[in-house]
Amino acid sequence: MLERFFDILEPHRRILLSTHENPDGDGVGSMIALGHCLRSMGKEIRIVVSPEIPAFLEFLDTEGWIEIYEPGGAHADLAAWPGAWLLVDASEPHRMGQMLERFQASKALKVCLDHHLKDAPQGFDMEFTDATASASAELVYDLVSSRLPRPFAPMMVDAMYAGLVDDTGNFRFSNSTSKVHRIAASLIEDGADPSGIYQALYHQNRSQRLRLFGRAYESLRILGEGQYGSMVLSQADLKACGAIHDDMEGLVNEPLKLRGIEVAALIYEMGNGRVKASLRSRGRVDVNAVCKRFGGGGHRLASGAKLDGLLDQVQTKVDAAVLAQIQKDMAPD
Repeated sequence: MLERFFDILEPHRRILLSTHENPDGDGVGSMIALGHCLRSMGKEIRIVVSPEIPAFLEFLDTEGWIEIYEPGGAHADLAAWPGAWLLVDASEPHRMGQMLERFQASKALKVCLDHHLKDAPQGFDMEFTDATASASAELVYDLVSSRLPRPFAPMMVDAMYAGLVDDTGNFRFSNSTSKVHRIAASLIEDGADPSGIYQALYHQNRSQRLRLFGRAYESLRILGEGQYGSMVLSQADLKACGAIHDDMEGLVNEPLKLRGIEVAALIYEMGNGRVKASLRSRGRVDVNAVCKRFGGGGHRLASGAKLDGLLDQVQTKVDAAVLAQIQKDMAPD
């Protein structure tokens, strides 16, 4: 993968990097680290995200590279700019949200670099996917290690370390492999500050976030003989708390802190007439199988889907699907 990845990008001078809508630490960190590597190879790079970069991730963009997508303004001609368009940490183009139309219209070479499960590649000219990787930052680490001398530049070190931390739950999740810990150790040797990055990622919350968590806790339903915890949030809840989408970061994991819970769900109104269901599993239940039924996807233990319908109707559908999957995956042999 390492040689092929850079070989296909070699003919292209302009490379555009983007990730899924509402970018997370892995997507942002991976783009910044890979962008630095590509610039060192003489490439002209741009990084564009939609609809914004979360405030708690701004510390990673030390060079001010990240552009916020403006469909009718500065980025009206975005599709024509790149020779290659690299989508990082997103398994399908439709996860790009409002940037999808520009992506599909572009004549650029379309490349995917990702670690999420998918049934069949579509919408890309080239795929570089490894579902065994803990994070896209792990793939980026392998790529840049094949091209750049050590130690890496400080912005690369922080970006990749933050990406690993974000997608492994600060090395708490089951995807925290021995390889991930070795990579983390090497990044620390290059100057990564575990305490400082943790503080930047997780200790920058707003009071509105705590109020929103309280609303979600009040909605918690424990189902399936205590094995499933389901929470809901409406747009009215967000408005009442003065909260924004970023304030929901990590909320879906909260029911997993309860004894006996195998699957946690956060089901919330997106504000565009659709409802998002985010699922997390403790380890025994395949929540990716649930989300695939609704056109979504992700990982076996962390997945999501967007559905049409009213909030309570969607919750009923998702709850029923989760309970059926729990019964299937946890049935006695």
